[in-house]
Amino acid sequence: MVNAVSDALQRYRSLEPWARNGLVGLAVLASWPIAAATLDSGLPPGVVLLGAVMGSLSGMSAVGLVLIYRAARIVNFTQATLGSAAGVVAIMLFSAWNWNYFLAFPVGILVAVGAGAAIDVLVIRRFFWAPRLILTLATIGLAQILGGMEIGIPVLWGRPAIGSGFATPRSFTYEVGGQTFNGNHAMIMIVAPIAMGALAWFLKGTDAGTGIRAASENAERAMLLGVPVRRLSTIVWMVAAAFSAMSFMLGAPLLGYGTSVAGSSAAILPALAAAVLARMERLPKAFFAGVFLGIVTQAVKWNSDSLSFSDVILLGVVLVGLLLQRDKLSRADDAAASSWVGARETPPVPSELRHLPEVVWVRRGLLAAAAAFALALPSFLTVSQVNLLGTLTAMYAIVAISLVVLTGWAGQISLGQFAFVGIGAVAAANMLSNGWDLFLALPFAAVCAGLAAVAVGLPALRIRGLFLAVTSLALAVPAASYFLNPAYFKSILPGTVDRVLLLERFPLIEEDNLYRFSLLVLVGVIV
Repeated sequence: MVNAVSDALQRYRSLEPWARNGLVGLAVLASWPIAAATLDSGLPPGVVLLGAVMGSLSGMSAVGLVLIYRAARIVNFTQATLGSAAGVVAIMLFSAWNWNYFLAFPVGILVAVGAGAAIDVLVIRRFFWAPRLILTLATIGLAQILGGMEIGIPVLWGRPAIGSGFATPRSFTYEVGGQTFNGNHAMIMIVAPIAMGALAWFLKGTDAGTGIRAASENAERAMLLGVPVRRLSTIVWMVAAAFSAMSFMLGAPLLGYGTSVAGSSAAILPALAAAVLARMERLPKAFFAGVFLGIVTQAVKWNSDSLSFSDVILLGVVLVGLLLQRDKLSRADDAAASSWVGARETPPVPSELRHLPEVVWVRRGLLAAAAAFALALPSFLTVSQVNLLGTLTAMYAIVAISLVVLTGWAGQISLGQFAFVGIGAVAAANMLSNGWDLFLALPFAAVCAGLAAVAVGLPALRIRGLFLAVTSLALAVPAASYFLNPAYFKSILPGTVDRVLLLERFPLIEEDNLYRFSLLVLVGVIV
C-alpha cells in the first residue's frame, strides 16, 4: 500500500505543471458531490459560495506570506496585523468622520503601504543579513506592536477597541442556497480577483516585478548583477501590507475590527495553512488554497455543532501538506541554509581564567546567594504570593529552558509550547485522579507531551526552514479551542486534583511544599 502511494506521488510529480493543476482542480470539483452526499447536512451551494468568499480573505493573506517568504526566507507572523492598524484608520475615517467608503478604503491601503515601507526600512533592513531565526522573531514582536495599535487607534477616536461599523454603501441582499449575501460579500468577490490580477501584471509586466522574481531565486547573485535587492525588499513589504489591509478592511463588515488581536493566532492560521499547501512558493496556489480551505471551514461549521473543529482540520492540513512535500531546495534555500541557526553562542570563560580563585568563588557565591534567596522566599510572602511569585515562576522557568534548547541550540521556533504544557498537565491530572503517585505521573506527562511534539515536529523538520513555528502554532490554536476545552472533552479534563502525594508520603497541596518541589524540579532540569 505504501509503495503504491509512493509510486502514484512520483507519477504525479513527473507531470507538467498544467497537468498537475488540472488534476487538483478535477479532484476538488469531484469532492463536492461526494461531500454533499456523505455529510449529515450536505453541502449546499450557498455554503460553498460563502466559504469561497471568506476563503478569499485568507487567500490574500497567504499571498502576502508567500511574497515575504520568497523575498526574505522567513515566515512573516505580522501578516494578519500588518495592515490592520491602517485598516482601523480607514474604519475610523468612515465611522467617526463620516468619510465615503470608497474614499476611506484606498486611504487605508495607502497608510498600509507606508507602514510596510517603514517596517522594512526601520526594522527588516537592520536584520537583512542576520540569521533568519532572529528576523522571524522580530516579526513576532512586530505583530504584538501592530496588534496593540489596532486596539489603541479606535480609542483615540473615542470608539470601542473591538467593534464593527464599516460597510459598503450598497445595501442589497440576495440568497444562494439558503445563505444570505449582501454588498459586503460582493465587494470581496470584486476586489480579490482584481488585486490578484494587478499583482500578476506587476510581477510579470514591470521591471520591479522582474527584479523581485530574480531576487527571490538568489538574492546574492541578484545583487552582484546590479539588482537593487534592498529597495525591492521594501516594495515587497509594501505589497504584502496592501494585501493585508485589503483582507482586513474587506472582512471588517463581516468580522469586525479588533478580533485579529483577540485571537491573533487563529487569525493567521488559515493563511499559514494555505501558504504551506502552496509550498511557500506559488502565489496563485496560495490564493486558491485559501479559497479551498475557506470552503472546507464553512462545510465543517455547517455540519458540526463544534465551531472549533475547523481549527483541527487546519492542523491536519498543515501536517499533511508538509508530509507530502519533498525537501528539494532551491538556490535561495541552499544559500540560506546556514542562516536558519540562531546567533553565535556566547564563548565560555577561557581555560586560563576558569580555575582562578576569584572566578571560582564568584561563581560559587552567586549560586549560593541565589539558592539562599530561593529557599528563604516563602518566609517573606503570603500563601498566594508564594504561588504567584514562587511556584509559577519556577514552572515558567522550566518552560523557558525548553525554549533555550529548542531555539537557542537547534535554531527553531515553537509558537505552541504551552500546548505541550497543557497536554502534559491533562495527562498528569488524569493519572493523579486515578491514584497515581506524582513521582510516576510526571514522567508519564512528559512522555505524552513528547509524543505530541513528535507528531507536529516530524512533518515540519522534513523541510528546511522555520516550519516548526507553523506546525506548533497550528497545534496551539485547536489545543486551546477544542482538544483542551471542557465543552468537548469533559471526561478527560478532571479539573482540580485534591490528592497530590510524592512517594506516597509527602503532600504537595500546601503551597510551601509545592514551591520547594517545583524549585527542586527546576534545579534538576537545569542540571
